Amino acid sequence: MLLLLGTTIATSFLDSLNPSAIAQQMILQSMVKTKRHIWFFILGIGLANLILGLAVYYGIVAWVSRLLSLAVTRYPIPLFSLALIAGAVCFIWGICWIRKTHCMQTSQGDESTKEPASLSPISLFIMGAAFCAVELTSALPYFGFLTLLTGYQLAFPAVLLFVLLYDFMYILPLILLYFGYNRLQGTKAIQKLESILGKVSAYIVPGAIALVGVILAYYGGMSLLIIGSFP
Repeated sequence: MLLLLGTTIATSFLDSLNPSAIAQQMILQSMVKTKRHIWFFILGIGLANLILGLAVYYGIVAWVSRLLSLAVTRYPIPLFSLALIAGAVCFIWGICWIRKTHCMQTSQGDESTKEPASLSPISLFIMGAAFCAVELTSALPYFGFLTLLTGYQLAFPAVLLFVLLYDFMYILPLILLYFGYNRLQGTKAIQKLESILGKVSAYIVPGAIALVGVILAYYGGMSLLIIGSFP
């Protein structure tokens, strides 16, 4: 059990050094008006990481994957066509949004006095959960920990306790970043950082939508081509 405890702390610490999540929080914390709302972003990441970890441990993710594979096997053309159409819509939407944002920033010129964005707690929570779900596909330390945990065949309360410990260590750097950022609030370095990130942040959401559109369109289009090449 001590080996499992040590492995939990070590792997969660390694997994917590996630530059993507830290960069995302820095951008959001620089652009939101009410800084304490960042807790909802952290909560979204932590809760999604906890739920998805338990889902992987108890095989729910594998069951959903098999269900999706069955749907693709039975209805390949409608599903791939839907992915292609959805990808095209997302790409066009994202590009139009980027152009509109660029035109607005160009017409307004220097926006050093621009008010911070007013992101709602629900929006921040959803963004945190979505970022965590996307990054879970590459969370090798987490999967390694869950594989080791499976070998112990523990009861649910013990499994929940270890996953909660892992989850807390995973979001600990984000909690420390929140307090450190607030402590430096008002300094010239933070003001300069917020000015730079404020301009970049306007392109993040439309850029992400356009990127998702490209991925969906490529997946759907290539799948349809493969199906068409094997009559």
